[in-house]
Amino acid sequence: MRKEEQHSQTLQRVFPHARFSEREAADRAQAIEAHRRDLGSRLGRNVGAVVAAVDYMLNISGDLVAPTIVEHEELEQLEHRSITDPLTGLYNRYHFDAALQREIARCRRYGVTLSLLLVDIDRLKPLNDRWGHQAGDRALSRVSAAIQKGLRGTDIAARIGGDEFAIILPDTDAVAGLIVAARMRRHLVEDGSTMVTVSGGLVELPREVVQGSGTQLMATADVALYAAKKSGGNCVVQGEYPAA
Repeated sequence: MRKEEQHSQTLQRVFPHARFSEREAADRAQAIEAHRRDLGSRLGRNVGAVVAAVDYMLNISGDLVAPTIVEHEELEQLEHRSITDPLTGLYNRYHFDAALQREIARCRRYGVTLSLLLVDIDRLKPLNDRWGHQAGDRALSRVSAAIQKGLRGTDIAARIGGDEFAIILPDTDAVAGLIVAARMRRHLVEDGSTMVTVSGGLVELPREVVQGSGTQLMATADVALYAAKKSGGNCVVQGEYPAA
C-alpha cells in the first residue's frame, strides 16, 4: 500500500466525522505525508502518521480549530452512550424517533409493511411505592432483558419513557407482531418475574398506506396500549391504523 493511501486511511480514522471528497482526501494525504517527512527531518526522529495528520490539520491547513482529541474507542463509547438508555441498555427516545422515521421511509420506498409495538409495565408505581425504586429499576431491567431475548435481527427496541418501551418490527405484519410480543412476554415469565407483567399495544402500517406518519403510528399504538391497560393489563391489544 502506498504512503498516500495509508495516510488517507489515517485521515478517516483520526477524523471520522470530517467530510472530504475523494480528491480532497487524496490531496490532504499527500500533503500530510510530505509534512511527516519534513517534521521528521527537523525533529531528527520518525514522526507517526497520526501526529503528522493532527499537526498538519491544526497548524498548516487550518481544518482544525480548537480541537478536542479523543481516542477512537472513547469516541465510539460516547456515541453509544448518546443513543442508549443507561439503565436498560436499550436505545433511547432520540434514537427511536430517528429509526422510526427511517423505517417508515423504507416502507414507502419498497412497499413493505411495518409494525410498532408499545410495551408498558403494569402497576409499576405501586411496586415502587411498596418496595422502593430499586425494585422498580429491577423490574425495568427484567422487562428490557425479556424484550432483548425476543428480538429478531432487524428489530429495534427502545425505552421511550419511565416505564414504556417501543419496538419497531420491520417487514412484519400484525400477526407476526403478535407472535413477537407473545415471545417477549414468555421470556418475562421464564425469568421468574411473577411480580412483573406488561401490557402492549400493537399496530401495523399496511404497505398500501403510502402517507403513514410516525406520529399517527405512535398514537394508534398508544390507544391500543391504553385498551390493554384498561382491560386489566398483562395482555396485548392490536390497533387498526386509520384508512387513508
